[in-house]
Amino acid sequence: MRDSLPPQEHDSTFKFLFEDPKDILFLIRDVIGYSWAKDIQEDSIELANKEFVDEDFLQRRADVIAKAKLKDREVYFYIIIENQSRVDENMPKRLLEYMILLWAKKIREGVKKFPAIIPIVTYNGLEKDWNIPQEIISEFDIFKNDIFRYALVNISKLDAKALLQEEEDVLSPVVFYLEQVRDDTEKLIERLKELVPKLQNFSQTNMERFLTWAGNVIRPRFPKAEREKYDKLAQELKQGGVKKMGEFVSNVAKLLDEAQMKKFIEGKEEVAKKMIKKGFSDEDIAELTELDVERIKELRKELMN
Repeated sequence: MRDSLPPQEHDSTFKFLFEDPKDILFLIRDVIGYSWAKDIQEDSIELANKEFVDEDFLQRRADVIAKAKLKDREVYFYIIIENQSRVDENMPKRLLEYMILLWAKKIREGVKKFPAIIPIVTYNGLEKDWNIPQEIISEFDIFKNDIFRYALVNISKLDAKALLQEEEDVLSPVVFYLEQVRDDTEKLIERLKELVPKLQNFSQTNMERFLTWAGNVIRPRFPKAEREKYDKLAQELKQGGVKKMGEFVSNVAKLLDEAQMKKFIEGKEEVAKKMIKKGFSDEDIAELTELDVERIKELRKELMN
């Protein structure tokens, strides 16, 4: 069963995901594998969004702007990460606009050298493959494989399970692994249970960040009453720490199962109501929908009232 969620929820999820320098480093070094990433001065990575608060378009639209240094170099370079849950044919143009705005600001600040800008698109769409050219300005053919080409991290095609072995306390591979099956509740439950040992080794910070992701992706699947139950479970996990992670996952899996079954039964009941209106007998409806005859009689009575 597939349970698609609004794309903006995933966009905000990935914006929060790459607000952690460790996840940015993991993305560019372990997922994309830039040759220069091994030389990054790890403690130099920082979010730079606040530097561009006066650049309205850039601040409003770019998901993540970060900066970092390579070891033994004084000049910062910039990383722009844009998440997409839908294929966007305007992405090369948008990335170029971001880059131009960033360079323009640096010119006004009087820099002597342009900082390099590395554009990255993370795409977490599952139903359609990304088919947009990655060259931002194709006429710059000499440089297109360096500056004017963004890296695409197509999450649905990653070997996310292998990435789980790379780092212990990094959220990105866990989210990637779960995002691949986010529209399939049964597989999502399986992977959540599989990840319990890794989740139990998370720091308190990453446990809470995982809860933020789950709140954006898992919580919306529940009706109002079940959301309240989920919120209580999340609060208990925050208070009890990672040692409560197994219990949290088990209870959330149970809620997901129940919500999926409820949705399945509600679908059958809607079919039964339509059949009642078309004059089918209770026995025929029961045979075709596999609902109890007594429940069909209750539905018939509801429709009469």
